[in-house]
Amino acid sequence: MLSYSSVQNFVLHFNSQFKQIVPKSLMAWKTFTYRWQWQLKSSPEALWPYVADTQRFNQAAHLPIIAYLETPLDTGGSRLTARTGRFGLTVEFEDHPFEWVREQEFRNVRTFSHGPLAETRAHLQLQPHENGAILKYEVDVTPANLIGLLGIPYQFGWEMQRNFGHVFRTIDAFLQQQTHQPFPLKIIPLTEAGQARLRELTQQLASQGHDLRWVQHLADLIVTEADVNLARIRPYVLADDWQAPRRAILEMCLSAAKLGLLNLRWDLLCPLCRGVKSKAASLDEVSKGVHCATCNINFEVDFSQNVELTFTPHPQIRAVHDGSYCVGGPMVTPHILVHQIIQPGETRRLQVNLEPGRYRFRTQRPGVETPVEWQTPLISLSAKTNGEMIEAVAQPAPPQAKNSCPEITLTLTNNAGYPQRIYLEQAAWYADAATAAQVTALQHFRDLFSDEVLRPGEEIGVQSVTILFSDLVGSTAMYNRWGDAASYALVREQFAFLQRIIRDYEGAIVKTIGDAIMAVFADPAKGVGAALAIQQQINDFNASHLNEPLIIKLGLHQGPCLAVNLNDRLDYFGTTVNLAARLQDQSKGGDVIVSEKLRHDPAVAHLLDTLGVNIAPFATSIKGFDEHFSLFRLTLPPKHCI
Repeated sequence: MLSYSSVQNFVLHFNSQFKQIVPKSLMAWKTFTYRWQWQLKSSPEALWPYVADTQRFNQAAHLPIIAYLETPLDTGGSRLTARTGRFGLTVEFEDHPFEWVREQEFRNVRTFSHGPLAETRAHLQLQPHENGAILKYEVDVTPANLIGLLGIPYQFGWEMQRNFGHVFRTIDAFLQQQTHQPFPLKIIPLTEAGQARLRELTQQLASQGHDLRWVQHLADLIVTEADVNLARIRPYVLADDWQAPRRAILEMCLSAAKLGLLNLRWDLLCPLCRGVKSKAASLDEVSKGVHCATCNINFEVDFSQNVELTFTPHPQIRAVHDGSYCVGGPMVTPHILVHQIIQPGETRRLQVNLEPGRYRFRTQRPGVETPVEWQTPLISLSAKTNGEMIEAVAQPAPPQAKNSCPEITLTLTNNAGYPQRIYLEQAAWYADAATAAQVTALQHFRDLFSDEVLRPGEEIGVQSVTILFSDLVGSTAMYNRWGDAASYALVREQFAFLQRIIRDYEGAIVKTIGDAIMAVFADPAKGVGAALAIQQQINDFNASHLNEPLIIKLGLHQGPCLAVNLNDRLDYFGTTVNLAARLQDQSKGGDVIVSEKLRHDPAVAHLLDTLGVNIAPFATSIKGFDEHFSLFRLTLPPKHCI
């Protein structure tokens, strides 16, 4: 019986001889076309995040790992070439950019420079059906040689249909709650040593006070999930999936990292494609300047947006191998709703279901973009950037349509002299990212990872942060009355009192300055809420410390600043910090002074209305600043509880 390798060698030899005796003009190979469709019970909207997740889908369909290379293009963006192997054959190809319309379709073209294939064209469509959806898949495959000619009917005509159909049906069963996982992926069991370490550390994690339910969920995740789902654990996504408080899951993951159950990592994300372009094991490895080869741009990272904390299992428990199966599918960039390649002079019209909100049109060229805001009802909207006309006209959805989003007709015209990649994307950043600004503003993080600082001289921007400064009224007189030792002991107890409230409101003390503190909050409403809680609870603190009642002054401001390393501590620098420090000087004690920007923040305004806070506006000059400021003095009604 002939072995597979013997047959392969014979075919390779035959193909080389065939090329020598047959003219090139006669070697145009027939294109094979396969069309399949499946009737599924789930809706197109429910199916899309899974069928368009080509990284996981291709792995579940038993396609091979691919090595990619990105080459920058003069017209913006990059050219993606790939290399893989299967059945002993090496395959090299250009992976052309995917085109898609969210929840409707995607298509992809690959042109091969080495191997048995010349070209593949794949097209997936989702169509609504009264009982769910019709999923249509079409693939055109052109062989490059005799091996391709002989192999296509098996690999594409039979194996691909079988494997893809199995994955599509598994996804549908998952959405119908008939199975626990959307993708049938291989799970590598833990070693005995890994299991023992997992048991020991999860017990320690639970003993620290973390909810046993979530600790067990984390242990189950490490044991039962495939590598692709563990390579980048996002705590807020876990929390949403488990219907758990986000802060509780983030703090549990931080504790797990401190114990050695998880490894933490800082992912630096491109502001355009939002892919991970650099990874840092600690903050001192984070650099302000990063290059994205995909978008062919250099960018500066910002703690508030594109520095995200993620986790992966500690390798002593489970080693995770993260291979690439597809890097260009729609769910690699889920914020991009529409991506189309428009040829010079071409006009293309698309129907898109779009919720009201803020979006952005852009091309592959950096800076060629137009922000737009869709409203309902919308008659028409046009945008033009650098000779590239992008026009969108809204049409009401048919009355019988189940989708509540209005149907938008996009008319895209390319007036440039080269192909344009046109994107319609959500302008808002991911809401499920645990950003560096949020994480470093948590007291739990600073308690566990006080050594997590930027390297000396590195300054990273923070788009928005809320800074609180406190001070004690009459502290000098207190030291004179009670002496240094007794006064300092009381001040330390005040620090513990302040830290407890600040921790409860998801903030962190950055540093102490004499008997004062500087604190930071990622959420402005949490910062104002903490300040009001301090003033509301200080009477209780004083009641238990009869020797000296404390009167605290508080001031807060919100705005951009720089994160820096100061005295081996993660600190903040800039005008926002300076102004917040000056605002507490305006306090009389027992009140809270906030800036105009903070007062009119929507979440803060809602909080003040809800609590019935007394708000007294006043204007004043501030030392070190030329302009006058409109400030607000906040006081709580008597006996008010927060």
